[in-house]
Amino acid sequence: MLTPWIAAVTGGILFFLGYVGFDQFYLEWFSLVPLLWAVRDQRPGRAFLLGWVTGVVGHAGGFYWVIGMFQAFAGLPRPLAALGLLLLAAANGILIGVWAWATRLITRDTRWSVVLVAPVVWTGLEKFWPEVFPNYLGASQYLLPHLTQIADLTGILGVSFLVVLVNATIYAVLTKWSQSRALAWGPLASLVVVLALVLVYGDFRIRAMDRKVAAAEQLTIGLIQTNRGAGDRFSDPDAGFQEHQQMSLALAKVQPLDLVVWPEGICEISLSTSRQGQVPAMGGLAAPILWGAVLKEQGSDGVRVCNTAVLTDKAGRVLGTYDKSVLVPFGEYIPFGDIFPALYSWSPYSSRFWPGESEKPLALGKNLLSVSICYEDIFPVKIRALMRGGREGRTPDAMFNLTNDSWYGKSTEPMEHLALASFRSIENRRALVRVTNTGISAFVDPVGRIISRTGIWTRESLVGRIPMLQGSTVYARFGDWLGWLCILLTACCIGQAISVVRGQKDNHASDQGEDDIRHHSSHNGRKAKGQH
Repeated sequence: MLTPWIAAVTGGILFFLGYVGFDQFYLEWFSLVPLLWAVRDQRPGRAFLLGWVTGVVGHAGGFYWVIGMFQAFAGLPRPLAALGLLLLAAANGILIGVWAWATRLITRDTRWSVVLVAPVVWTGLEKFWPEVFPNYLGASQYLLPHLTQIADLTGILGVSFLVVLVNATIYAVLTKWSQSRALAWGPLASLVVVLALVLVYGDFRIRAMDRKVAAAEQLTIGLIQTNRGAGDRFSDPDAGFQEHQQMSLALAKVQPLDLVVWPEGICEISLSTSRQGQVPAMGGLAAPILWGAVLKEQGSDGVRVCNTAVLTDKAGRVLGTYDKSVLVPFGEYIPFGDIFPALYSWSPYSSRFWPGESEKPLALGKNLLSVSICYEDIFPVKIRALMRGGREGRTPDAMFNLTNDSWYGKSTEPMEHLALASFRSIENRRALVRVTNTGISAFVDPVGRIISRTGIWTRESLVGRIPMLQGSTVYARFGDWLGWLCILLTACCIGQAISVVRGQKDNHASDQGEDDIRHHSSHNGRKAKGQH
């Protein structure tokens, strides 16, 4: 029958239309219902294939911009770039395939309800699955701050859990109604209670954080977005650098600024091995500057090239640096390239950066700034580590991210990146400042709300005030405890399901053996009677 496959494809379409960028977030509340219906009577193996189809369609539609990325980053022709998207969608689609397989296996062979099983398995897989570009389902709800505040307890995984719980409950209610024209009052009432608690907690936390922000010290930050693509750094590096200077001077004349922030990779510089010194070109801008550079320095094993954020004072003296440590494969390095250097000759557009090791915040006077570069801000574990303040444990007061999103063209990627990053503000209860060369640059408050932002592929500057905050959260202390718990529960449930299947097979074999013995005894009895 084609009907289950049509349902799987439909689920994939709803999946990407409900995600960030397309922003039909309500579709995500029932995007998995067609797949749950499609696998309801299937063998677990067939359920995996149906789930995989949903995943491939969902990821190919949602991340269509990967084609442009492969063309810009690796210099691939369009057909090979499209093949790269298909392979990436096929790989990430495995997550939904495994979810469908495990959910069907557990609900078929145990007494566990799909309402409990589906969100637990999904959350465990989101934690376990090693993705190049994490795309947590919970990010689809970034426009609903009252629902997302639980991220300071559970991380973004808690919001994903909630979304899948809604899907599973809708499926359970529809199934019960179709079978007996009765409402599934238990799951429905449980969902209402959970949503009520989440909304009450969200309102409480939003009010508390707003009061805390109002009482905190504020810094005035200026963001510079020149609308220059990544290639401009190679074609005309001086012009790009000068444009950032000119826009900064013009902005500083309008109002006093505590800090000016430029995007990732503005130019190439060299510093001493101590990372101290002065950058003369940065002097005279009337405010300290946090800016991105390609840093070349002489190491013990030769010249090292790092993707670096540099903090300089008004005179251009270096106050601190941070090197990006989570590098983009095939863009900033080639996997196994150090073992097989010839790989770099096969991909001439790929850079060869050295990963950073320090997680120490940068000091701007008495204030400590946590800095990340590019897509590091979509990794909750990475930002949580940076927020611990390095070896000295000096907790930062705010978070900054310097990014270059020009590789992805005028697509949904910049919005997806910003939405994913906004959850770091909730998880750690800090303001987040993001600056990009072509958009979207933004200020995100500690509640995860995007307070102000620029457009995509626009030349503009943006000014905002951010609070300097201290304190910690449950998530900051314990990390992805929910994800690990769901992994454990999923493993236990799969083990129980497998045990049930084996027990059924053993009972069947035992019953078959007893039948054989009875048959054999009956046959011998008839034979003996015939002999008499």
